[in-house]
Amino acid sequence: MKLIPYEKFQIDTGLSSAELVQRISSITGENKFFNFSPSHEFSGQVTENEFEIVKNISYRNSFLPIIEGKIEPKSTGALVTISMRLHLLVMCFMSVWFSGVGIGCLLVMSKMHEFSWPMLIPFGMLFFGVVLVSGGFWFEASKQKRRLIELLSNN
Repeated sequence: MKLIPYEKFQIDTGLSSAELVQRISSITGENKFFNFSPSHEFSGQVTENEFEIVKNISYRNSFLPIIEGKIEPKSTGALVTISMRLHLLVMCFMSVWFSGVGIGCLLVMSKMHEFSWPMLIPFGMLFFGVVLVSGGFWFEASKQKRRLIELLSNN
């Protein structure tokens, strides 16, 4: 498992660009702020050569991957380049979190000659943050990658 919550991969398919857009559109609903009972597997926007979607889930996960895809037509089908990343606000919040905790860890390390158990709190918070982000992102990203490969293959 990688630490940085970002995944980029390509799917080479024999399907045409129009067929790919139709398949993605068929499982993608309108992006709504409050969507308590979604009727589609994903929500987002799909255009003729790119899409930005997110999986509709029935539980809270702030680290759910945003899926961005670009469809490039080829002579024998199309190439879909997909990237999965965190939401911009989540990236900003976690950058502030890790910066603050990192500074705390550096301060603790500068005072190691006066060790006491509460000094380990910033290191625990750093570990907790890494596990939280990595677990929340990669748990969903692996499932969504399999689903997209299944959906966009030639079958």
